[in-house]
Amino acid sequence: MRTVIRDPIHGYIELDELATAIIDTSAMQRLRRIKQLGFAYLVYPGANHTRFEHSLGTYHLMNVLLDTLEVSKAEEKELLVASLIHDIGHGPYSHVTEPLLKEITGKSHDDIEHIIFKQDAEHSKNIADVLEEHCVDKRKVMRYIKGVGADDDGDHDFSRILNGEIDVDKMDYLVRDAYYTGVAYGVVDNIRLIQGLEFFNGRLVITEKGILPAEYLLFSRFLMSPTVYKHHTARIAQLMLLKALEYRIESRSDALALRQMDDSELDIALRNAKGYPGEMMMRINERRLFKRAVYTSINDLSVAEELRTVKRRKELEEEISKRSGVDMKYVILDLQGETGRGLKESAAKVVVGNDLRSLREVSSLVSMLSQAFQENYKVGVYTLEKYRVEVKKAAELVLWR
Repeated sequence: MRTVIRDPIHGYIELDELATAIIDTSAMQRLRRIKQLGFAYLVYPGANHTRFEHSLGTYHLMNVLLDTLEVSKAEEKELLVASLIHDIGHGPYSHVTEPLLKEITGKSHDDIEHIIFKQDAEHSKNIADVLEEHCVDKRKVMRYIKGVGADDDGDHDFSRILNGEIDVDKMDYLVRDAYYTGVAYGVVDNIRLIQGLEFFNGRLVITEKGILPAEYLLFSRFLMSPTVYKHHTARIAQLMLLKALEYRIESRSDALALRQMDDSELDIALRNAKGYPGEMMMRINERRLFKRAVYTSINDLSVAEELRTVKRRKELEEEISKRSGVDMKYVILDLQGETGRGLKESAAKVVVGNDLRSLREVSSLVSMLSQAFQENYKVGVYTLEKYRVEVKKAAELVLWR
C-alpha cells in the first residue's frame, strides 16, 4: 500500500513501503525542524520551509527521472533511498552551521555513515534498521549521496543524478526556494529538463532537447544567488551565529553534539548561554543585526587573493578590529565566494552528434552566466551600528592598501 502526500510544488507525491518506513524514523522527522534556507526568513517571511519538504520533493523528482530513463527496479531502490535521506546530515539551520562543523569535525552534511550504518537496539527503529530490513545496499546509497562512481556500476553511471552538475536536488530546491521566498526567479521546467536527459556511453548527459531548460535552471541559479542565497541580511545573521558558536564550542564532541540538534534546540542552548553567545542569539531573534560598514565586489579589492584562506581572513579581521579600536567580537569580515569560480553546473555534459561538450561550450548564455556569477561575489565588513564609521575607515585602509 502506498502513502500519498500533498506537496505545494509537485502536487501528490507517492511513497512506497520503504520510503514510508524511512520517513517514520527520528532522523527524517528531525528534518521537519531544520529550515531549508537558514536565516532567509529574516528577509523573506515565507521562507520557513524545511529540509523535510525538500527531501520529499527530491525523492519525487528522482522517481520521475527513473521512470523517464526506464531504469530497472533492481537498480532504482538505492537511488530513491539516497534522494530521500541525502540531507539527514545537516546541522541546525542547514548550510548556516556547516562551515564550522566541517572545520571542527572534518565532516560535511554528505558524511552520514554514522547514521546509516549504526544500529541502536535501545531506541526505536532507525534508518540503519530500515535499510537492513529492506536489503538496501548502504554503500551504494553513500556513493549516490556523495556523487561518487564505482567500477561495479555496470553499463550506466548513476553517481551524478543526485549530486552532480544538473541533478534532482537542484531541480527541487530552486523551484521550492523561489516559491517560499516569493521571488520570481526560480522558474525551472523540471519535467522538460528531465525529458532532455539520457545516457550516452554510460553517462547521464543533456540532449539537444534539454539545453533550453538547462539554461533556465542555470539562469535561475544565477539570479537566486545574490537575491536569496547570499542576501546580505541573511549572511550577517549567519555569521553572527557562527561567531557565537566559536565562543561556545570547546571541543570536537561539542561540534558532534551540535550536528544532532535542530533549529529550536540550538536557539534555546544559545539563548540560555551567558555572555557573548547569548547576546548574539538574542540579537538574531530580535533582528538587531550587525550593519554593513563595507560592502563591495571582490574584484574591486587589492587584497582579493589574500582572502582565499580562512586563516588570512581572520588575520585581516583582527587588523580591522585593532585599527578601529572595536572588539573583534563585533567585527566580521565576509567573503561570499572565491575569485575564479564560476557556475559548476556549466560543466554539465551535452551530447552533440557523437561527441560530448560542456554546456558552456554549446550555450553562449551559460558561458556568460558562468563568468558573471563570480563577478557577483561580494566582500562585506559588518559591525554594530554605533561602530560603523570607525570600522569603515579601518576596513578601507586594510582592504585597499
